[in-house]
Amino acid sequence: MSSGYQKVLNSVKSRAFFRELSEKLKEKRIIFTVTTGRSGTGYLATVLSHLPNIHALHEPEPNFVWVMRRAIEKPEVALKFLAYKKLPAIAELPYPVYCETSHLFCKGFFHQLLDLGFLPEIIILKRERRKVAKSLFELNTIPGRTPLALSYYLKPDDKGVYLPIKEWNRLHDYQLCYWYCLEIEKRMEVYKKEILLRNGKVYQVNLLELQHLETLLSFLNNLDLPLSEETIELLKRHIGRKVNTKKDIKVRNLESELTPEQIEELEREVEKLIEQKANRCF
Repeated sequence: MSSGYQKVLNSVKSRAFFRELSEKLKEKRIIFTVTTGRSGTGYLATVLSHLPNIHALHEPEPNFVWVMRRAIEKPEVALKFLAYKKLPAIAELPYPVYCETSHLFCKGFFHQLLDLGFLPEIIILKRERRKVAKSLFELNTIPGRTPLALSYYLKPDDKGVYLPIKEWNRLHDYQLCYWYCLEIEKRMEVYKKEILLRNGKVYQVNLLELQHLETLLSFLNNLDLPLSEETIELLKRHIGRKVNTKKDIKVRNLESELTPEQIEELEREVEKLIEQKANRCF
């Protein structure tokens, strides 16, 4: 922790408004997701929004994307955003449970929220990594390369990434999408451990489970959210509906650019680079 970061943290926590904010939020459950995106985040928010006494939102304002790129380089930016923007907005909402399914929370805001004294509950939302990488590739949101991806996704030389790759610019576009999935999977592992060490709550679910009533209800029960018969009937009418597919704006086709064998080989190359890095660190 740098001296500059510690100074900002101490300053924020010493302010009267922040102490009042902390008291106000003590009675509210705050839930964030750790996920890649393109993983059912919009769908999860929609499902949860049908339950009573919960504000379930996808990427609401104040939006993490406003400062994500700067927060990665300067963590104190994340502290200020959380303290002055995000947490006050959450505190103003009337319901006792707040759930935000944005994939941005796990990119520069997780540790800062802990440092501010808040222990969120986290939902680890998974989807098969190749499907996520394929979706990113076909939308041409290539980590580190395309403008939208630079705003929303990590790249292999970002400060604090767990799986850095030197000379990553030589990688194929699909490999960068695949690397990103591996990086987020590592964050899922690390953040889960950190929450559990603090006796916090972690829930894990995948997109397929959310699309079947039995497994969806099991997940919601684990979240300790009320499920009346009326709520269950409402969920039955909405379960499985596609949300935010972005099908109409896909500009590439993975299978027309690469054979299945080429895809597998590109994935193995990324895994090997990461494994070599891990071995050198050990």
